[in-house]
Amino acid sequence: MFNNPYPNPMFNNQYFELIRDNQQFQPQKESTHSLYVDGIPNDAQEREVAHIFRPYPGFQRVRLIKKQTQKGREYLLCFVDFDDALQATIVMQTLQGYRFDKNDKTGLKIYFANNPKQEKQNKK
Repeated sequence: MFNNPYPNPMFNNQYFELIRDNQQFQPQKESTHSLYVDGIPNDAQEREVAHIFRPYPGFQRVRLIKKQTQKGREYLLCFVDFDDALQATIVMQTLQGYRFDKNDKTGLKIYFANNPKQEKQNKK
């Protein structure tokens, strides 16, 4: 687990303890410990994205994957991993619609990353 020496005073472990029993934040069947984040600008760096998620308990890492369409347009895939599905659920609910910068009109769209093992089990 990431040990943040400068914890965000607005979101600390005490706050996490208070909200984890809230029904809104309870993990669902499709919940995973990994989130897919849509709406990250193409010029974003891993460090910038990590600054958004790092203050939350259970943060492990950010993965940015550069892709290109057949027409040559570049885009980023962004995944953020946490220790467990509860922590990922709390972050997803808390940061849904977060505006990356002042020109961001739509905000981030955060989903649970697909769990290939779960999908295979559901097909059986």
